[in-house]
Amino acid sequence: MEFSWMILAVVVLVNSFWMVVMFVAQQLDKSLPARHSIIPGTNQKFLHFQDFWTMTYGDAVGVSIINVAFIHLAVAGFLGVWHWVIFLAMIFALAAGFAKMCMSQGHKPDMGFPDIGKISLIGILHLPYFGFGIVAGAFCVWFIFTGDLRGPVLYTGLLGAAIYAVFWGLEVRSGNFDPLKRV
Repeated sequence: MEFSWMILAVVVLVNSFWMVVMFVAQQLDKSLPARHSIIPGTNQKFLHFQDFWTMTYGDAVGVSIINVAFIHLAVAGFLGVWHWVIFLAMIFALAAGFAKMCMSQGHKPDMGFPDIGKISLIGILHLPYFGFGIVAGAFCVWFIFTGDLRGPVLYTGLLGAAIYAVFWGLEVRSGNFDPLKRV
């Protein structure tokens, strides 16, 4: 399949738009604790969108590039009706699982899930984004194994995955993904 710069441009624009929508939702939500305020009963900071390596650089660059590979597959006709049914079901399942995890007792509050059992507008907006990105990546892996994802589009997807992996590693190293630690 031939690489399309138009697909790249549209995917980057759509991804950037959704990231801006999430950021604006956070900025307009006056019920969120202040950025870097201390989470009560801990010594941990309350993190906002811009504090996460994965929400900023990982999503802006890595997820965009992974999605470019996925959209190439879709436009080229490699996804049939059942692929789309599975795709949507997986997004829903992943979003529901992520929400359940983030609303649990051990989750460190952040801008998306500011308290146990509570979700903010940015959290709601992030759920389908989270699900789409993971499922798009999983489908790309599937189509690598079927031999349908190859050439420049394959290398584009692999580049996106590598970039995201770097920022995920920085996230882990920074302690942003640490569980809630009560003092």
